[in-house]
Amino acid sequence: MSISPINENSWDDIVKIQEEAYTDIAPEDVKVLKSKCYSSPQTCAVYSDHKGKVLAYLLAHPWASETPPKLNEKISVTYGSTLFIHDLALALEGRGKNIGRELVQNLIANAKTQSFVKILLVAVQNSTGFWAKFGFLNIPCEDICPSYGENSQLMVLELET
Repeated sequence: MSISPINENSWDDIVKIQEEAYTDIAPEDVKVLKSKCYSSPQTCAVYSDHKGKVLAYLLAHPWASETPPKLNEKISVTYGSTLFIHDLALALEGRGKNIGRELVQNLIANAKTQSFVKILLVAVQNSTGFWAKFGFLNIPCEDICPSYGENSQLMVLELET
């Protein structure tokens, strides 16, 4: 099992994982997901089993605002000192194996080497406890797009430089 960059063969599995993972919000179109990856392929990854099947994915991209991007909208290449985690999702068979933890730890290390100052995300489906384990803190924000679902929460991790 390993973490690797997303390639064109990954997208069918990513779409299936997204549909499994998100029960409270509508899945995004694959073109929207690809725009996140294409804007910053070095901060996006998949976790695959020994046969190459994708068990999880993480999409993150630079973001130049304190207001999180809206869901279901393509983004273009952005530069800034903030990295935004757009999505982390695991296939049902990948859960309970610390795969999510490995992907997040890999991203945090990668963000530090790329000189990002902080990482933002919107926690959905009651996932704030998961993110808090990595040091993410809730921050007040009234500008979260309703498409993130009820009880979504903006969170930040300040990276040590």
